[in-house]
Amino acid sequence: MVSLRTLTKAATYIAVGGITAAMIMKVKLEDKIRSQPYYKESLKLLRSHPGAVQLLGEPIKDLSFDLGEETKKFGGGKIDSFAVPVRGQKTRGKYYFWAEMQDDRWVIKRAELELKNEPDRRLLIKAESQAE
Repeated sequence: MVSLRTLTKAATYIAVGGITAAMIMKVKLEDKIRSQPYYKESLKLLRSHPGAVQLLGEPIKDLSFDLGEETKKFGGGKIDSFAVPVRGQKTRGKYYFWAEMQDDRWVIKRAELELKNEPDRRLLIKAESQAE
């Protein structure tokens, strides 16, 4: 018969292995999204916007996002209100962007920055009517 101690060790190793595998998978999926043209282009817009740079401070870093929630916003060649937590030297916030597939390439249609200390206001980074 197997001792309780041995069973506890085995359960612990299985749990740690499962959690580690889940974390690795999450990081790989985030990296896959981060390598997409729509993601890179949207963050380029944020980092080049003078108002966002002034409010957040440099460098502007993108943080881990909720894969489950954000992947629900994809569909039909569109991305609606994808939220990316961001951090600068001065403060944190959430960066929202909308994108659409046009002629086999992603186009950022709208982008907004919401600061942690002012959740009721958003800085417009790009409006839908601006030229591509």
